[in-house]
Amino acid sequence: MTSKDLTGRVHRWALQLQEYDFEIVYRPGKDSFVVDALSRAPVRTVVGCGANTAPTGGEGQLVDGEIAAEQAKDKTVQSLKNKKKDGDRRVGEESALVYITRGTAASVSCYPSLCVIKVLRENHDSIFACHLRRPQTYAKIAAHYWWPDMRTWARRWVQSCHDCGSRNARAKEVTPPLRSQGVGDAGDRWALDVAGPVPVTDKDNRYVVADYATRYVVVAAVPNHRARDIANLIVEKLVMVYGPMRELVMDGAPELNGAVMEVLVNALHAKQLTPVTYRPALLGLVERFHRTWKDMVAGGTE
Repeated sequence: MTSKDLTGRVHRWALQLQEYDFEIVYRPGKDSFVVDALSRAPVRTVVGCGANTAPTGGEGQLVDGEIAAEQAKDKTVQSLKNKKKDGDRRVGEESALVYITRGTAASVSCYPSLCVIKVLRENHDSIFACHLRRPQTYAKIAAHYWWPDMRTWARRWVQSCHDCGSRNARAKEVTPPLRSQGVGDAGDRWALDVAGPVPVTDKDNRYVVADYATRYVVVAAVPNHRARDIANLIVEKLVMVYGPMRELVMDGAPELNGAVMEVLVNALHAKQLTPVTYRPALLGLVERFHRTWKDMVAGGTE
């Protein structure tokens, strides 16, 4: 606080602390008899395991019996059932469930109003939904359910989500110029990048390798990103599944440009592309997916 050579983060902290009226009191270590609470991890309570019971669907998960029971009590659903149509939508019943169909699209469940919150929570807040944005959340819901003003419900739910507001970065309204990429057929060009380190999983995986072609992403968790491990991943996850590629785009990391990768590229008769140093625009799709992927994972971790 009194130093004249504050720079960077320390200077910003000092400016922020000037807004508060406080006094700093120094206590020598030999006089500190009270242990800091933050230095002691809480002891977890051991809870006995009860008898195994059959799963009931889980918290927030929806089952057909629950949906049918709520549909029978919902006035809006029963009114649509009696009318047998809603504009250009056809309303029908199958296995005690009321469905609604529009054109040649697949039938979706006509959802009762009392269960709307469960649908929104299941398709946005759960660890399988990953707190995606409003278009993705709405598309996931619309694939299975329908109720009046469903798009408005999805928009308001995402806007009021605390986890999304505190973690997800706001997307920029950018309209890039249209131009041909010249990547050839699907699977001709794959780009590879490593994201991490991230929290270690039960299998000691802490790095994520992402590959894309025609915006299709393949993600694999690996314990480290050595050249031999990445070469094995390319062969097992890409070549053996989607066939050999013609171009392989990787950044300038040493493990991606050594003798091991050179042998692999020559064996595949492929061409390796490397972006200019400090100019990762060639890996733009992969870098952009890293942000989306990290936001998705952060929503399901503590």
